[in-house]
Amino acid sequence: MKFALPSAVNAAAALLLSLSAIPIHSLPINPASSVALEKHTIEGLNNYNCKLTPVHPRPVILLHGATLTVYSWSTFAPELIKRGYCVFGLTYGKNKKIPGFGGLTPVEDSAREIGAFADEVMRKMNVSQVDIVGHSQGGILTRYWIKYLDGAGKVYRHIGIAPIHHGTTLNGIATLTTALGLFYPFRSVYEPLIPSLSQLLANSTFMQTLNAGGDTSPGVIESNIATKYEDIITPWKSCFQHGPGVINAALQDLCTLSLDEHLDILHSKVALQFVLNQLDPSTAKTASCLSLL
Repeated sequence: MKFALPSAVNAAAALLLSLSAIPIHSLPINPASSVALEKHTIEGLNNYNCKLTPVHPRPVILLHGATLTVYSWSTFAPELIKRGYCVFGLTYGKNKKIPGFGGLTPVEDSAREIGAFADEVMRKMNVSQVDIVGHSQGGILTRYWIKYLDGAGKVYRHIGIAPIHHGTTLNGIATLTTALGLFYPFRSVYEPLIPSLSQLLANSTFMQTLNAGGDTSPGVIESNIATKYEDIITPWKSCFQHGPGVINAALQDLCTLSLDEHLDILHSKVALQFVLNQLDPSTAKTASCLSLL
């Protein structure tokens, strides 16, 4: 992703648009559009009548990224459900001022929200642990829930898809605008609407808090997949964790034909096979270009 910075206004705009991962003109201003979005469903999602089995003994919770919704899982969720997983998800972090989008509120609040959702899933499904798959911001909420709230011991597997474990420099945009004194004045524009955005920058106070003492969660089996064509989280290796037992994979190392970027990876069959392999290593199949067939 390339950015032009001919003026302070353009720099600020680039920062906001890059962080949000969506063009500002696509934000719904017609309430009917958000209503239509809410009516969209993923068949089989949040089915509390789903039966857990010895093969799939834990519910799988899917957590979307910033400015997205649970429907960003329209490719992965049906595939997991088809394979017998009990799959759950929610649109967390809503702001009434920007209807139809999630992941907007402070990350700490979103972590608290997804924790309450996970507790509800465990209670209704009569289990003590869940597996969680998170994309982008959704890949760090579980860690905060475990580390600073009441999530310890409640997560068995945690899988990140382009997760923002160490924040993003936005290809240097965030660093440059901060150095030029442009970033903080612009915060007053977007922060009342999307306070999570500045928290996701590399070296933010939130990121320092999240990764203090290490970027892994004791007792949790953790794995991540990232794309070398990452256009939101840069450098792309900041998607990885560093600790014993962590599995980190680059999508293009599995299949050189994969050109997926930050959002496209949610529709990658190669990434899907990686996730399936992590959820159930006993039935793992090689995630490769053959997964595209």
